Amino acid sequence: MKLYSKFFGTILMISILYLCFYPINLDPIARDAPPYPGTVGDFEINNLLTQIEFLEVNGIGPEAIAYDSLGNFYTGIENGNILKINPDLSKQSIIANTGGRPLGMKIAPKGNLIIADQFKGLISLDSLGNITTLINEIDGTPILFSDDLAITKEGVVYFSDATQRNPIEIENEFWEQQPSGRIISFDLNSGESEVVLNDLFFANGVALDSEEEFLIVTETFGAQIIKHWIKGEKSGTTEIFNNTIPGYPDNVTFSNDTFWVAIPSQRAVEVEPLTSYPFIRSILLRLPRFLLDKAVPKPYSMVLGFDINGNIKHNLQDPDGGFHYITSVLQIGDKLYLGSLKEPGIGIFNLK
Repeated sequence: MKLYSKFFGTILMISILYLCFYPINLDPIARDAPPYPGTVGDFEINNLLTQIEFLEVNGIGPEAIAYDSLGNFYTGIENGNILKINPDLSKQSIIANTGGRPLGMKIAPKGNLIIADQFKGLISLDSLGNITTLINEIDGTPILFSDDLAITKEGVVYFSDATQRNPIEIENEFWEQQPSGRIISFDLNSGESEVVLNDLFFANGVALDSEEEFLIVTETFGAQIIKHWIKGEKSGTTEIFNNTIPGYPDNVTFSNDTFWVAIPSQRAVEVEPLTSYPFIRSILLRLPRFLLDKAVPKPYSMVLGFDINGNIKHNLQDPDGGFHYITSVLQIGDKLYLGSLKEPGIGIFNLK
């Protein structure tokens, strides 16, 4: 009996030493999670997104959607293809392949399609299918995760470099809570670039207001949205736009006085309190990854619309996640065109 007790005691001690002190490549720090509002009040549960129509595309993961002056749609899928879809949605064609993973995209004033590619940086696609790399490093540091963008009327691109720490296993951004994302500006005319914002919690969606006075930026693993002024008396200052959101925000677009924010996932409320306790998180990070994956919330569809002051205007949901992992929202007329990192198509929701 003493031998068995000694053996199991030794195993227990080794396990404790492993969980507490075995070296890991991550460095969790303490941060209090933003308030969790629940799905009540402004975010009351509804089933509006069960009415989504589905447009199948030739591939998986149409993350973002762009729209040109002739009514054509564009999207990028996981194999690097850029798809062009005609105005009545009856025809699709592959017009290019970035060789990476195209994410956010917008039409520039001169007509080129500007793409934030996860692996290639900020790139430009012309009407002949030629791809040009605009910028993939700045101030001696590589752009590791080009994610989303907005373009001014003068041709200045503001785009997000989501993280400088975890460009592959992005869930580690949650476990570390180390802010390393940034917003970068690139002038399409002069080629000049500048880091506009630093130390963001996975910088993701970027949008401009109608007067192009400020940027709205979503911090996915910060569970908040910020406003950064680029013109006027407040130029250069940053404030909270909204930090009481029931999910993790992704891409954002602006249309009809509304900032449309895609919510690909609900908050991991069971483990979010641990953001204040880095040592406990470091213990969890020594466990097999499949155990950590159990903290991932189940599929849930959500799109939110905010006014220019950060107040909720639209709350669209499908608790069953019928069209799930929504990553972008584009309003054209009375319809919302929804991108997804995991669906094999685009969702279409009629606001009427």
